[in-house]
Amino acid sequence: MSTDPTDLVTPRILVVDDERQIHASLRLRLGQQYELVCCHDAKSALAVLAEERFDLCFVDIHMPGMNGLAFIEAAQRRDPALGCVVISAFDSSENLRRAIPLNVFDFIGKPLPARDGFEARIPEWIDRTRAQRREQALAKQAGTINQHLDVARLEREVELVASETARDALLQTANLLTTIHAHLVSAASAVAVRAKTDPGAVQLLRSLEEARKTADAAASVAAGFFDSAYASRDSSPALIDSGVREAIGIAARMCQAEAANKAVDFPPLDVRLPIQGLSGIDFLLMMVPVIGAALTLTGVNTTVGIRIQQLPRLDAATKDPLLRGYLWVNRKHALASHPAFLITVTTTATPLARAQAEAWLRGDAGPLATVSPRGLLAGLQKCRGLLALSQSPQTGQFRLVLALPV
Repeated sequence: MSTDPTDLVTPRILVVDDERQIHASLRLRLGQQYELVCCHDAKSALAVLAEERFDLCFVDIHMPGMNGLAFIEAAQRRDPALGCVVISAFDSSENLRRAIPLNVFDFIGKPLPARDGFEARIPEWIDRTRAQRREQALAKQAGTINQHLDVARLEREVELVASETARDALLQTANLLTTIHAHLVSAASAVAVRAKTDPGAVQLLRSLEEARKTADAAASVAAGFFDSAYASRDSSPALIDSGVREAIGIAARMCQAEAANKAVDFPPLDVRLPIQGLSGIDFLLMMVPVIGAALTLTGVNTTVGIRIQQLPRLDAATKDPLLRGYLWVNRKHALASHPAFLITVTTTATPLARAQAEAWLRGDAGPLATVSPRGLLAGLQKCRGLLALSQSPQTGQFRLVLALPV
């Protein structure tokens, strides 16, 4: 499965054609798999390209004003990675000759051909655009990418050493507490016999009993850790209630929520079903950026709400009319038929525009530049769940929704 965040987002196709019938036909044939934006002339399409990015562009040649080939030249100046496919009834040798230097992916004649001649080729065209975009991004980042990799490796090594060292220390402490508890029980038994004839030993017996209870409580705390979601990075279960509560604490500290009087409202959930495919630490790394994004965007003196509900099927989330128009991530790879939990994080903040949301998922600068989505995207791919983000201007509130299989 791809590790590029862009590949998890539903592909977007720009259609530039002055025939409404072509728009209707493409929406009917492609609307279930792709997000289509249709323009009737080159001028309006260029205005859209100034604000948004697409994975593919279908272009007619003969249009009023600017023709399709001139549009492709102008579009590639704005977005050099954008791949174009010409859909035209005028596939003359002159048009073909003029299109060669424009790196057009293909010419498709009108009326549109059968599925094998058209729909089956679209994923390949989209992959070519996305590959070109990655190559351009890597070229820009070549000066710093090795440094970032070294830092990431160092952080990983430090994290592993620290967590394993702490785990080993706690395990040794738990073993010592068990031994101490046994000695205290033995000593208390001996002093209890003496206390029957020696009033001075009564206070000593009480002290030993308190010490035994304290040792017993400490051993229970240690045992609780080894039964928790964080005892093992790879195998401990991802439990929603405890995971969300821990993530709230971490995200609040990272975002300095207390100083801005930002709070999180999360009613406890008395369910211990684990998330499929995730360890407890995976889930924690997934939820911290989700809550962190909400806390970062919301204003001072406000509350972020987190609500959880169970779904009979994971894909019920995509059919919810309240989530229509959201930006969906990992839809192609999600475990659609599995039961799921729906985690909804809501704030009064203005939602991101699609371009801003995609920039955040890529790790680019923007309103959420301080909140890395890396753990969120890695968790989505591991558990094969879904992420949906509200978009401006379709919705009025920032809302982030996770559908995770159980």
